[in-house]
Amino acid sequence: MRLFALATALALAAGAALAQGAPTALPRAFAGYAQPAIGAAACRMVSAAETQCLVPAMTAGRYLIEASGTSTSQAADARQGLAIEVGAAPCGTARPANPAPWPSGPRTFKVDCEVTLLTDRPLTVRAIYADFHAVKDPKGPTLTMRALPWAGVMDARMFAP
Repeated sequence: MRLFALATALALAAGAALAQGAPTALPRAFAGYAQPAIGAAACRMVSAAETQCLVPAMTAGRYLIEASGTSTSQAADARQGLAIEVGAAPCGTARPANPAPWPSGPRTFKVDCEVTLLTDRPLTVRAIYADFHAVKDPKGPTLTMRALPWAGVMDARMFAP
């Protein structure tokens, strides 16, 4: 019963926070910066293992980065992995957790990364794809960037002391 009461209280608090409405434009502190759309024209395939997008200078704001890689299995123990790098900062490296057996055929693996950017210089975002006992799609990994509304919060973390 206490767990239900706690869950209800948390849901109400979250609803109240959403009702406040998050700012959508960049704050005045970022005057001179913009949050441009970073579309397909800003991206290029480097190889079957890498695709890059170029973030223009004077960019600020939140972005959702979506990457995927496709391979065709050549053996029962085929595996995939995908990394996203934002400039010199790794967003992370992932591989399917507890993947189902993949003895043949194509399979696509996807990962996302949410970033808050503030850069004076152009910045390269990379999707790096690797596989084992599989053949990469010659078109390379996909990489897209989508602007997200400004949340009005620079950082928030939960921890248990």
